[in-house]
Amino acid sequence: MPATLQVIPASAPPFEIKIGNVASIGRLPDSTVCLSSEPPTVSRQHSVIHSNNGSDYQIVDLGSANGTYLDGQRVVLPVQLENGARIRIADNEIIFRRSEDSSEQDQGSTAAASVSQSKNSSSYLALMVCDIRGFTAAAAEIVSKDDLAEIVGCWFREVSHLIQRSGGIIDKFVGDGFCAYWVEGQTKPSECSAAFEAGRDLLVLAQTITWPGASHAFDVVVALHCGHVTFGNIGASADRGAAIAGNALNMVFGLESTAKELNQRLLVTQEFLLALPSTDGFTDLGDQMLEGKRYPVRVFGYNP
Repeated sequence: MPATLQVIPASAPPFEIKIGNVASIGRLPDSTVCLSSEPPTVSRQHSVIHSNNGSDYQIVDLGSANGTYLDGQRVVLPVQLENGARIRIADNEIIFRRSEDSSEQDQGSTAAASVSQSKNSSSYLALMVCDIRGFTAAAAEIVSKDDLAEIVGCWFREVSHLIQRSGGIIDKFVGDGFCAYWVEGQTKPSECSAAFEAGRDLLVLAQTITWPGASHAFDVVVALHCGHVTFGNIGASADRGAAIAGNALNMVFGLESTAKELNQRLLVTQEFLLALPSTDGFTDLGDQMLEGKRYPVRVFGYNP
């Protein structure tokens, strides 16, 4: 469903803007919502509103110094926006509105939506689920919520840039993790190779980010699978609230849980491995029972 933002800047006239799947908020002139002030109290890339094909909208802070507040609470992890939600950034207020007019065409549609115009279509995708291992325990050790929000926001900002550069699309943020996909035929190198390279880059990126007050870096888990999914306006049938659904999506979420159980940082299915040009660095971990699956699945861990 289309959404609009009613923006009430601290030092400029109010305005309203219709948004698509991604709406950036910050001090940069090309931001969807540009908020400028002197002295600057808004970060260059402050936060982003993200949607999967106009279904669910989330507000994600991008490691801003002064924070993003939703209904009076500082945003740490991505939060789903309800109709009428009030976002505060410094002295600026943004009110989120959703339209019930489903006949309007959303702006900023994702690549998956461009593959086909049908409401329930199928496409072959490379899929990734990534999250932070031990996030709850690490977060409990951090006294300052502001510190936690800033470091997690920084992670999501860098992750978003990395996935975009690789040709991928973030479908949905899930707690401290996210699900992303690469569309067949629209990514060079191939969608699976691009997803694998992005997965390796995420492991490297995580090592550059350290928890506040701690000496250890982020520890992330990456799961990769490929297969056919349905996408489009599928409403309540979408698994985990995502705009894509199907067995392949369930498989990659189950694989992520198994990666933690096997103490693997990057885990792939046999189907994904066979789509790669090289199997160097992979270890055969045998058949594993994934969550929600009736039959075992052959999985491989990557050890660079």
